[in-house]
Amino acid sequence: MNAHTISSLIPSRLLTLFLCLSAVIVVYAQKDNKKIQIVEQVLASIQQTDSKLSEINKDITNKELNEADFAQIVLTTGQLLRQYGQTTKAIEMFSLLTKYYESKKNLSVEEQSTLTQLYIPLGAAHEEIGLQNKAMNYYLTALARAEQLKSEKFKAMIYNNIGTLYIKKGDTDKALSYLEQAIAINKANKYNQELFYNYNNIGAAYTRKNQKDKTLDYALQAIQLIDKEKEPYLYYFMQSNIASLYLDENNFYMASSYLRNAMKHQEKFGFSEDLSQTYSLMSELFMRTHQTDSALFYMNKSLRQAQSTGNSKIESERQIQMARIQAFTGQYHSAYQTLLQAVTVKDSLQTVDNSKRLSDMEHLYDIMKDANAKEVTIQNLLLQKENTQRLWIITASLALLLAACTGLLIYRARNKEKERKIQHLLATMKTDALQQEKEMQQQKEEELKQVIDQRNRELTAYTLHHMKPSEFVADVTEDLKQLLLELNPKDRAHRARIQEIKTKLQQFSSTSDNNEFFYYFEQVHPSFYKNLETSFPDLTDKEKRLCAFLRLGLSSKEIAAITFKEIRSVESARARLRKKLNLDADEKLTSFLSSF
Repeated sequence: MNAHTISSLIPSRLLTLFLCLSAVIVVYAQKDNKKIQIVEQVLASIQQTDSKLSEINKDITNKELNEADFAQIVLTTGQLLRQYGQTTKAIEMFSLLTKYYESKKNLSVEEQSTLTQLYIPLGAAHEEIGLQNKAMNYYLTALARAEQLKSEKFKAMIYNNIGTLYIKKGDTDKALSYLEQAIAINKANKYNQELFYNYNNIGAAYTRKNQKDKTLDYALQAIQLIDKEKEPYLYYFMQSNIASLYLDENNFYMASSYLRNAMKHQEKFGFSEDLSQTYSLMSELFMRTHQTDSALFYMNKSLRQAQSTGNSKIESERQIQMARIQAFTGQYHSAYQTLLQAVTVKDSLQTVDNSKRLSDMEHLYDIMKDANAKEVTIQNLLLQKENTQRLWIITASLALLLAACTGLLIYRARNKEKERKIQHLLATMKTDALQQEKEMQQQKEEELKQVIDQRNRELTAYTLHHMKPSEFVADVTEDLKQLLLELNPKDRAHRARIQEIKTKLQQFSSTSDNNEFFYYFEQVHPSFYKNLETSFPDLTDKEKRLCAFLRLGLSSKEIAAITFKEIRSVESARARLRKKLNLDADEKLTSFLSSF
């Protein structure tokens, strides 16, 4: 029945009421703009203490954001918060955006890519505050999505992060496995920046394994990937690291060469923290070559540089190194005073670090608690909205049904012939609907059957692939048996050699592949063998296996290829099987076996 036919049966007032109800349902079903809520929370979380954060605030306020801008701003905000040490705030930003995308249905490829990208810094942020298991969960989730997207770049980044996480856990073998996968991808795609981080991290893994030669090899490969004009900080930082590796090997000439070059450029660019490390390494070099005056000179420079950075951790480390040199040169009182200062700074730093760690954990707990509470609230609101929508739909449907019934009653009173036509029309509609439902059901069953058949073929192909070697061994063994019978009994050397080969083949061969085939076959057709054995108990194992092959729809040619038999032999076996199964000449063997 079309729309025009229904309208002719319903009084105008009821039709108007139905249209009004429909309009209300459409208005009520409009969705809230979740992006606006997230942006507002980002604005509320931004600390107005840095020019970059202020610029983000300006962008959010003044721009009409599209999907890409919206995601990028939240991501950038979270990354900057991590740089400023506000890791829990960063987790809050990343979690907001993650929940937004996870709640959406039918994500576009771009949105799926953004969601995958989000899991990576989420994992890194949790790793920073010591929640390594949580970090691993995010990395593995990101890896699963990256594989769905077939994104080699994301996979390489995730492998690298998982590798560094395993280094921290002390499992260097797993770390190397993941880092080598990242290197393979980045090499193939020439992602040199990512490859640099891979080499640097794999060097750290070999350091844990105390394989300093490999650490040095990877450090030298890493530095070749850096453009010293574009990234001088990384380049001269790596030079200083390489110098420390040469120093560990007592290669003082190479260590001095790298240190002097790094020191020269770090002084030029003002890389204070790295320069303090380079001075310290230079001091260590002079100590090892017994030039204590020069060692003391450079350690003084290192300590002053550390104090200028305001980094208490570095300052404490340099004071301990200075105390060691002072004690070595006989300045015991100075060494004692320096060591006292180092311990004081270290204890103070430990107290601050513990306090910050506790504060971060408390903040993260509050974030998770608040997020869960919001999630429950949102779910309740959505449930209320869904119930209200359902109520409106039921009301509209009842109104429509009432109008239709009223129209039908009026129409029946006026004309019984029209009533008969209406009843006939309704019956036709019902029949059409049932027919459509039946066709849809048949289509679904056909699709399901195709899926099952496909999986059947895949499973069978996999199992048969593993059976083929055993069949081949069995076939060769039979040939060797025949050859033994044909040889001259006096030819003992050849007979012994053939017997030895036969014995080896028999040791290699096993029935495990047949058992595996029967096992997987029973998973798909659980009652086949049971029904077959009940009906025909005198069938041999080979005949049962032939029945299974035929049940899977394999041709004689395919069976011959698997079992290393002639096609004629397979055909003969099929004929013998038909005879055992008491089949009529016109009855198909495959059709008969399909009934079991």
